[in-house]
Amino acid sequence: MSFTKNSYKNTLQLIADILSYENSIETLKQDMISNTINWEQFVYIASDYLVLTTCYCRLKDKNLLQYLPEELVMYLDEITTINRNRNNTLLNEIKSIADILNTNKIDFVFLKGSAFLIKNLYQDVGERMLGDIDILVDEDQIDHTYQLLLKNDYTGTDQGISAKYFDNKHLPRLQSKLKLAAVEVHRKVVIKSYNGVLDVKDILEKKESVQNIYVPSKKHLVYHTILNFQANDSGYIYSRISYKSIYDLLILKKAYNFSFDKTFNPSYFKNYFSIAKIFFNDFSNFKSKTLINYIFLQKLKHPFLRKFIDSFLSKFQFIKTVITTRIGFFIKNRNYRRDIINKYK
Repeated sequence: MSFTKNSYKNTLQLIADILSYENSIETLKQDMISNTINWEQFVYIASDYLVLTTCYCRLKDKNLLQYLPEELVMYLDEITTINRNRNNTLLNEIKSIADILNTNKIDFVFLKGSAFLIKNLYQDVGERMLGDIDILVDEDQIDHTYQLLLKNDYTGTDQGISAKYFDNKHLPRLQSKLKLAAVEVHRKVVIKSYNGVLDVKDILEKKESVQNIYVPSKKHLVYHTILNFQANDSGYIYSRISYKSIYDLLILKKAYNFSFDKTFNPSYFKNYFSIAKIFFNDFSNFKSKTLINYIFLQKLKHPFLRKFIDSFLSKFQFIKTVITTRIGFFIKNRNYRRDIINKYK
C-alpha cells in the first residue's frame, strides 16, 4: 500500500491499521518503513476523528513508535499525557457525582466514555478523548437529579427554543467553574426509540456496579456505542464512519468476546458494520452492503459530491422536521409562536 500525499482514503486505512486488533502489524510496519506516509495529514485526520491519542497508544502497544519521526513521537506523547491527566480528573469528578446520586438514592448509570473509564476498559487511561460526563437517570428522578447538581457547584446553560418545547434526550448541559467537564443528565440515550433496543427501564434494571458507580450492561454498552453514532450523530443518514465509535466497539469486543444476535439485523447496524469493514478486518465476518459502501466511497473520493449530498440530506431532514412537528405546534402553541417570532424578527 502506498500512502501518497493527498490520499485521504489511504490515510484512513493507515489509522484503521493502527487501531485494529486484526489488521496485519507486519504490513503496517512495512508501510511505515517505506517513508511515504504524510505524517502531517495523518495528524490532521486522526485529530479530526478524535483518535490521535488512541493512535499513539496503539502504536506504542504494537512497538512501532520507532518508525515515526522523533518530533512527532514527542508531540503525541505530550498530548497523550495531557489527556491522561484530564481523564484521571474526569474520573474523580465522576466518583464525586456518583456519591451525590447514591446519597440521594437516584437510579442512574454513566454512559459512553465515562462508563468505559469506570470499567477500566482502556489499557491506557490517556488513549481515549472524552467530552462531557453523560448520566442516564430514571425519568421520575431527572428533575431532582438536575437540582442536586445545581446545588453542588454546577450551573445550567441556555436550553434554546427547541429544547424548551420539544422532548430532548437530555436536560440543558450543566457546567461548573470548579469542574473540568460539563455534565448532561439524560432521560433517554437515543433521540428516537429504535426497536426497543435501548429502553431506559431495561438499561437501569440491568445496570452493573463498579464500586457503587453504575454503568450499563455490556450488551447495552455495545448497542449504545453503535446507535449513539448512527442515530444521535446521524451516521446512518449521511453514510459516515466514526473511528472513535469503532475503537470503543473493538475494546468491548476484546474485553467481552461478545456475539451478535437478531437485534443487530436492522439497517442501522448493518450499514455501520458494512462501512467499518472497508477498513477493519475485525469485522470481516459481516456482510458488505454494496450500495452503502459505494455511496460512502464516492463521497470519500469526491469532496464536492459529499458536500452536495450532505447539504441536501440536511435540508431534507430540516424540512421533514418542520412539516411533521413544528408547523402544527407553531399554530397550536401561543408561547412557542411568540418565541419563534421574537427569535427571527
